[in-house]
Amino acid sequence: MLTLGSKSHYGLKALLYLAEHSANGPLQIKDIAASRHIPQNYLEQIFNQLGKANIVRSFRGKNGGYKLAGDPGDITVKDIILLLEGGIDLVPNGAESADALNAMLQKAQECLLATLTVSLADLLARQRLQQDVVMFDI
Repeated sequence: MLTLGSKSHYGLKALLYLAEHSANGPLQIKDIAASRHIPQNYLEQIFNQLGKANIVRSFRGKNGGYKLAGDPGDITVKDIILLLEGGIDLVPNGAESADALNAMLQKAQECLLATLTVSLADLLARQRLQQDVVMFDI
């Protein structure tokens, strides 16, 4: 089964939370973890990796925490998955490129990567729209 790793899933959930609450200043990791049901120790590891890649910025002190290092419109789902998972490879390394199966898998990979170019801002807008639809249905 082809699935998204928990590191990417949790990382994206946490980044969406940061994007959603960006006006509130730095957010503490314990609050992010609790609100998104992510193990705090695991989220610390993920944010360490995201910090090294300049996706998030940490602030020390009493009012410290984490914020996005850039604009949510400039950070894509693809960027995060490639960073946290180390790549997306549907075609095995060393596979013959002329092989019909590998050509089809390469095309599927290109389509997947194109789909994942959605930004955090766009994803957050979609999430808000879905929440509005659910609220309207109630």
